Amino acid sequence: MSPRPNERQRGAAVVAALLVVALVSATMATLLTDLDAWIDDVDSARDKAQATEQARNAVAYARALLAADGASNAIDTLDEDWARELPPLRHEGARIGGRIVDLQGRFNLNNLRREDGRLDPQAFAAYRRLLAILGLPDKLANALAERLTGTREGASDDAPAGGRPLLAFGELQGLAGYDAGVLARLAGEVCVLAGSQPVNVNTAPAAVLSALQPGLSPAAAASLASGRRGLPFRDSGDFRNRLGDPGLPGSLLPIAAASRHFLIEIEVDRDRARSRVTSLVRRNPNGRLPEIVWQTLL
Repeated sequence: MSPRPNERQRGAAVVAALLVVALVSATMATLLTDLDAWIDDVDSARDKAQATEQARNAVAYARALLAADGASNAIDTLDEDWARELPPLRHEGARIGGRIVDLQGRFNLNNLRREDGRLDPQAFAAYRRLLAILGLPDKLANALAERLTGTREGASDDAPAGGRPLLAFGELQGLAGYDAGVLARLAGEVCVLAGSQPVNVNTAPAAVLSALQPGLSPAAAASLASGRRGLPFRDSGDFRNRLGDPGLPGSLLPIAAASRHFLIEIEVDRDRARSRVTSLVRRNPNGRLPEIVWQTLL
């Protein structure tokens, strides 16, 4: 016997109600999922903003440390507070780490280019020495010289100067021979600074010391670098006196015992975000905070 009309209507109503409940349940589940995702996005954005602010505060602290050091010391050495890389600190729910690097302890690649745009032969010779010490091919020096001056090796002095200075270390990637392995080998030995800058012999690695000073072997340079711990060089004259051979020629690069250009690297980790700030700063002689030349924020 077929269901009566009222029974059919009640059955349809029950089915409709079940469908409505199922639809509402599905909608609520979707809304709750979206709400959880929104809350996570908000929390991540908040953590990112806090991490960025903490990183910037750490950079400000590093600049103040460099300013105080410059006001109290005439030289810069690896024994000073700014050069000590501290273990990561915990602060307000974040893990903060960082370091300060003296870039004038490295070989400035732009030293190869004189103010008139032509190749500096002494700096070029020093760079070739550095490449040899690092076990890298000599042709890399020619590629860099051509990039900086626009002229090939052996061109006459009357050839028009061209090229342009490097703006960043990463620009080397476009030069012939400068592959990932070469860049990794050079990373701790060279830098890119505007103009010609002296090398700080108190912070330069042994390879750079040997490269800039003819007659100074890598082994002797390593011994010299070890001896400056606790007894840093006072000036360029003090460096020459400690070479132990007055007959050695002068340095191929300008040298100094103090620095102005430093790289500040800060990393902050929070629960849902990470912030990394890298700043190139130039210290002023008047004791003010070092100025920021450029800064990257990730």
